[in-house]
Amino acid sequence: MEIAHRKLVNERRRGSVGMGFFVAGIALVVLGNLRSGGHGRGQGSDKDVVMPEAFFGLRRMQAAQTADEAFGGAMSGDAVMSKALWPLWWKYGMGRKNTIYAQSLCADEINSDNGHLGRLLTEYYYGRVFPLGGIGGAPYGGKTGFGAFSHHVPDGGNVFVLFGPHIGFSPKGEPGKFLRSGQKKLSTSCGALCAAYKQCTSGSMPADPKDMEQTWLREKLGPKCKDIKESSNPMVELALQAYKVIEEEILSIVNTGFGTGNLVLLGGIQINMPYGMPGFFKPMHFSIRAEGREPENLMSVFER
Repeated sequence: MEIAHRKLVNERRRGSVGMGFFVAGIALVVLGNLRSGGHGRGQGSDKDVVMPEAFFGLRRMQAAQTADEAFGGAMSGDAVMSKALWPLWWKYGMGRKNTIYAQSLCADEINSDNGHLGRLLTEYYYGRVFPLGGIGGAPYGGKTGFGAFSHHVPDGGNVFVLFGPHIGFSPKGEPGKFLRSGQKKLSTSCGALCAAYKQCTSGSMPADPKDMEQTWLREKLGPKCKDIKESSNPMVELALQAYKVIEEEILSIVNTGFGTGNLVLLGGIQINMPYGMPGFFKPMHFSIRAEGREPENLMSVFER
C-alpha cells in the first residue's frame, strides 16, 4: 500500500511539492485558525483582545446575514485557499517550491488579520510575498513591478497573483464601516475607496503628484460614481466597481513572457467581518494561462 501511494505521489509531483507538503500546509492553516479563533489581531494573541458585547449574539448574526446578501458565494479564507490550491497542485503541478506569489490588496492592516486569504497564502503556504498593490488594492507596481516580480520565478516555475479591493462590515452589519481594535468609533473600510467616492461626488478634485494612489482611484472611479450613488447599496456597489477597475488593470499589466510556467490570477473582494468572526473572500476571477496557451477559467472549483 505504501509503495503504491508513493508511486502515485511521484507521478503527480511533476517537479513540484509532494502531497505530504501540500497536506501539511493546509493543516497549518487549520491549526493556525484554531489557535487564533479564526480572526485575530495581526501577529498578536487573541488573549489580548477584549471582545465588546456588540460582537456577540444577534448583532453578529445580523452582520453575517447582511454580508451574505451583499456578496453571495463568499467563503472563508481557508476554504478559498484549499479549493484554489488543490487543482493547481493536482492538475498543473504547482506547489510552493516552484511558484512565486504576489498580491495586489489594499495596504490596510486589517487585511493581514488571521484567517484572511492574503495572510494565509503568505504565512502558511508560499512563505513570501511580492506586494504589487497599495491603498484601495490597485496594482500600482504596474508593468515594471510585475516584470521585476515575474523575473524572480524559479526556472520553469510559475506565478500566482491574488488581487482585489476590500470592504468592512460593522457589528450591526453596516457595509463600508469597521470597528477596529482599540477604537470606540467606527471607521471606513476601505478608507481609500470611501474617500475617493466622497471626493468624486462632492465635485472635481485636481490630480495631486504627492497623492498618486488616491489620484488614480479618483480617476478610475469618477465615471462610475453617479451609478454607485444611485444604487440601492452604494458601499457594496463601490466595492464591486472597484473590483472591476482593479481586474482591468491587472489584466493590462501581466504577461506570460517569464518562461514556460503558468500564470494564475485569483481575484475577488476581501470582506472584513467584525472581530470574533472569520474574514471572508468573494472569488470573482480564477484563471490560468501560459505562453502560447489560451487562458482557462477555473471558477468552477468554487462551486464544488
